Amino acid sequence: MLQFQGTYLSPTEAQNPTPMFGSYEDTGLGSGHCFDRHSRNSPYGYRESLHDDSTSRPPPSNVNWENVDWGRLQEDCFVRNQDRYEQRSNNSLASVFRYPTHLDIDALNDTLIHPQKPQEDEKSYFDWQASRSAQYRKRSAVLLRSYDKKVYTPDTLYHIRSMITELSLHSGGEYEVFLLVQILDVEMPIFFDPAVYQEALDRYVPHEFHNITLLFNVPLLEAWYRKAGEHDPNNSQQVHMTQPLQLFSLLRPDFDLYWQFELDVRYTGHHYHHLEAVRLWAEKQPRRLGWERGSYFYMPFIHRTWSRFCKRIQEASSSGGIWGTVPTKGITPIGPDPPTKRPQDDNFEWGVGEPADMINVMPMVDPVKTHMMFRDWIQHYPDGLKTPRWSAPVTPMIAMSKRLLRAMHYSQVSLGTQMMPEMFPESSALQHGLKSVAFPEPVYLDLKADDKRTVEDFERMFNRQDGESIWNGGSKEASMAKHVTYWWSANFKPQYANVLYRKWLGIDEATGFRLSAPVALTQPIRATVEIAPRYSSLQRLKMKEDVQGTFAGGAGRPQGACRCGQRFMEIVASYGRSAGRSRELAQL
Repeated sequence: MLQFQGTYLSPTEAQNPTPMFGSYEDTGLGSGHCFDRHSRNSPYGYRESLHDDSTSRPPPSNVNWENVDWGRLQEDCFVRNQDRYEQRSNNSLASVFRYPTHLDIDALNDTLIHPQKPQEDEKSYFDWQASRSAQYRKRSAVLLRSYDKKVYTPDTLYHIRSMITELSLHSGGEYEVFLLVQILDVEMPIFFDPAVYQEALDRYVPHEFHNITLLFNVPLLEAWYRKAGEHDPNNSQQVHMTQPLQLFSLLRPDFDLYWQFELDVRYTGHHYHHLEAVRLWAEKQPRRLGWERGSYFYMPFIHRTWSRFCKRIQEASSSGGIWGTVPTKGITPIGPDPPTKRPQDDNFEWGVGEPADMINVMPMVDPVKTHMMFRDWIQHYPDGLKTPRWSAPVTPMIAMSKRLLRAMHYSQVSLGTQMMPEMFPESSALQHGLKSVAFPEPVYLDLKADDKRTVEDFERMFNRQDGESIWNGGSKEASMAKHVTYWWSANFKPQYANVLYRKWLGIDEATGFRLSAPVALTQPIRATVEIAPRYSSLQRLKMKEDVQGTFAGGAGRPQGACRCGQRFMEIVASYGRSAGRSRELAQL
């Protein structure tokens, strides 16, 4: 039995710094938790030194990881709790992708989940949802994207083990974690010879993850999506990012929501608490002005509260905003019709309590108003460049519903529609009138102590969708992406998130202090293969009142208190010196 141990900041201790973007309090994440590298990773194999005599950390787990079968553990956990879920169909246990047959093409219409327009011989999506017994819990799949050249560093192993334990085993099967691994060698016949498939698993995937892994390659995608452009093996992972998820929604229809993570994403808190906070918050959001709210960063130093932020968006949207489907030729919407003709006649009630079909933790914007690369890269849409579209430039962590993935699958098989993966899911949700939500994830910004810019300057930089901003290619603005704790990177140059994470791991640290970090989502995380340096007992951080708590049960919270290393607070709060000069902040 693996136990997850964590600590939190007591009310008398220093609180975590306010993030530049997003919020803990307004989203239900809570800001009172913190973890050091030992309390976060020791249960999953982290061991700094065999000679480490520190008593201020939990003992490392004594698990023989080579003998762990995470697939069997997840299945056993689900079986023990199967009375909580709807009965799975026979094909729900499929664990290998397959090539399409003529039956798949003939039954293409059956893959769609019907709109809210009941017909004599079919049940609408909402009727079907209403008929599901309230006693059943919905399930979510978490798919971690990898490829055959991926190096599984110790930190990567801790990360995957923690996601399986905290999402699947901790919840009794509400979540199930999978590895999606692309085989770049298109000549390797993994789907025509079981021995070759097993050889690929043995060669490219750690043994403990074999039974949660699904392999795919470019020929598989070409076979299913013949009309959707060329599947160049050199860029297919980037251009056709959603296609494996679309196929997975057919292979495993027993899930309602499908999360996708890149393997260079890290979360320093408890994964189940994080994803549940995101999912439940998204469910509570109204549809009215949802696309507009999701286009901007929520900045507590500027907007003060989430309600004030929403009011500001409403005042700026005189036309009422996007309301229902944004139609385009060739796409038959599957989303529901709005309850009122005008959005102004809805009191922000439509959509409240409705699960979101598209969730991102960063803003999603209208690319036509920006200078984004590939904004006009649109193929096989009858309306061409007039096709309504939306984009999420930062997508290391996203979630899509089954009905959205099925709609995307349908349009790519039947029409060959194609956009860049940063546009295709969001645009599909827009065109089908599905619910899309941008979650205000807490994100920190790193600044030099002598930086003269104010938070108003940063709001213009991040929230302007015209002129020079991060969306429009200004060199200074674009460079700011390197200074936030969650973004994306097209190269392997060091960025703030990676530097900070390495310090938290004990790499590149000169002082010997063991940093305690607030729960935070970080990306991109790379180059963590080094072993943390060994420090003498005098150099180690001596934590007082170090009572380690254990998460237990679905709503468990950590107990105990720790005195956190203030060094981390100085690092992540560096922007506060600049923000403190803001007139707006001074009035708070």
